[in-house]
Formats: sequence, C-alpha cells, structure tokens
Amino acid sequence: MTSGIGFSEILLVLAIMVIFVEPKKIPGLIRECFKIATQLREAIKKFIDEKP
Repeated sequence: MTSGIGFSEILLVLAIMVIFVEPKKIPGLIRECFKIATQLREAIKKFIDEKP
C-alpha cells in the first residue's frame, strides 16, 4: 500500500482553490504551503535527531 498525493488529488485541491480563492492569490498561497511543509519537515527531522 503506497501513501502520497496523486495527480487526481492535486487536481481536486487546485479546483477547490480556484473556487474559494482569488486566482491572483493562488501562487502566494502555494508558496506559503510549501514554506510551512518545509518548516514542518525540518522540525520533525530535528526532533528525531535529538532522540537518544
């Protein structure tokens, strides 16, 4: 069983974003999501590395 986001899920999220968010704001929103994901990944890695 694989986990992850597939092409159809990405299309669904983009469709929802177009409906609820102004199209001009979408690129900034995507950038913010990637920043948050990167920070979360770094925090998890730091937490794992600190375990004895």
